[in-house]
Amino acid sequence: MSDFNTAESVVTQSSKAEYENSINLSQHLPQAKIISEMVLDAFQSTRESDQIRELRAAIRQAHDSFDDDKAYELMGELKRLKDAEAADIAALEDLSSKFSIGRILSSFKDDPAFQEIVYGLALKVLNQTHQAISNPSGGKSKAAKKKEVETFTISKDGASVTLPMRTPRSRLNVDREALEFLGFTFVGEGDEAELESETFVDNAGTEQAVNRKNIITALQQQTAFDGYSIAAQ
Repeated sequence: MSDFNTAESVVTQSSKAEYENSINLSQHLPQAKIISEMVLDAFQSTRESDQIRELRAAIRQAHDSFDDDKAYELMGELKRLKDAEAADIAALEDLSSKFSIGRILSSFKDDPAFQEIVYGLALKVLNQTHQAISNPSGGKSKAAKKKEVETFTISKDGASVTLPMRTPRSRLNVDREALEFLGFTFVGEGDEAELESETFVDNAGTEQAVNRKNIITALQQQTAFDGYSIAAQ
């Protein structure tokens, strides 16, 4: 079983590398890239549980009301919930060490929640593909304009850096200087460098995934990164 899992992992890594190489080339139509990114986002987006979001909001409200006792109580609940989620993750990791991902997914094929994810994604792909085929010229010209990489200048205290809005799959360490300017920390060097934390907390106390879109949106809407400013070049 371990040999099967290892082989499966190699295939996944190979497909991932091939995809990342392809998505950065111009040989695929913009509509095709949009659809492929949509599929990946459906499975890779970091979603915070509703309970954690509600607790964060309640903690912030308690702080704003100077109710330290309530805030302390809620933070205890938040810790217990995070500990429970960590235990769930550990259990899932143990499960994945015993069974292949294909076997695990097949066991959920009749689960209503799993079917909602799969068929919801299938419907999105169906609609997006139909739109791309039905209106190739209009969609192509519109997407082509979007494909020009927009670059932003981020400034603070007289210093500034640039942050291009690259494709979502471009590695974040490519823009290490800009992210470190914003206060993020990397572990490792060169192409092997990885972010120490894959999330940041906005001014509302909500945990956000670290990606270029979320960072730029937060800067533009002033919902995080206090003291920084941003402008499109």
